Amino acid sequence: MISRRVPTGAAVAVRHPARAAARLRAATVAAGPAVCRAGRRLLAGAAAAGLVVCRAGLRLLAGAAAVGLVVALGGCGGGSAEPPLPELRLRATAEQWRQDEVARQLGIALHNDGAAPVWVSRVEPDLPSFEGEAPVDTPALLPPNGLRVDVTVPYGTGGCTAAAEPSYVTVVARAEGDTRTQRVRLALPHPNELLNRLLADDCAAETVRNSVTLRFGDWTDLGADGVRGSLVVERTGAATGTVRLHSFDGNVMYRLTYRQATPLAEVTAAAPAATLPFVASPLRCDLHAFAEVKKPFEFPVRVSLDGGSRLYTTVPVDDDDRTALDTMLRRNCGVPPAGS
Repeated sequence: MISRRVPTGAAVAVRHPARAAARLRAATVAAGPAVCRAGRRLLAGAAAAGLVVCRAGLRLLAGAAAVGLVVALGGCGGGSAEPPLPELRLRATAEQWRQDEVARQLGIALHNDGAAPVWVSRVEPDLPSFEGEAPVDTPALLPPNGLRVDVTVPYGTGGCTAAAEPSYVTVVARAEGDTRTQRVRLALPHPNELLNRLLADDCAAETVRNSVTLRFGDWTDLGADGVRGSLVVERTGAATGTVRLHSFDGNVMYRLTYRQATPLAEVTAAAPAATLPFVASPLRCDLHAFAEVKKPFEFPVRVSLDGGSRLYTTVPVDDDDRTALDTMLRRNCGVPPAGS
């Protein structure tokens, strides 16, 4: 028996070191994480008592290691840290092509200024001056070194403010070869001429709609001369003054002919409705125009409200209007009906 007094007056004795080692191994398996704390206390107590670690003690430590005991005063329970997310060097601008105008979409041009490709799975526009913008899910691969990829998103409808507020897009992206995605918020250039123009157009259209209703009247087929129609201008109850129609234009496919006057039409509280007769005929008949036209039924007008500035908007076109115009155009151009 080995016996030694410690400063407190208690005696520590180890009669059978081998049995003690076996019991400690069993306790290690059962105790799990608590062994690490017990190991610290054991070492501290041994140092205080002046115990000598004999060959049996060495076997004890070896057995403890075999069942998973690691006595590391600075590292119990520690795991390997996950590597940091790679930096994604992205930037964004807002663009709009002709086909985007028809669908009321923006092209979010994404640029990857990093050295490795980046996968984008989602683009979320944040346009404070517009309502109804919507996110888009897309599998877009951005090549490195600043090459551009466009993702189209709906931008909603603008209100009537002087200029567009600072706007952003958030992209969900990951570096190629990494499975972890990141949400990256990107500022669009500000001030933004495109967003300002879209905002002004929507504000003008809303202002006009609040004061006047524009629509096409009945259609009369004139054979080779085209089709006769009329633009109906009706003052709304919310209008507060005279509404004047200053211009009414065709487009790349249709020529509009009507009596010239200044203004073309005028409505007041005393005369709340006016009609402008016109004839629509083909402006172009080449197949390239038929194939490439993006806005065949857009007819711009400019209207002033109570002597104010001229506001731009377009005439709403319904299915009957489209049928009358398209039937005349294809017949007089010798182009088969759509879908044939």
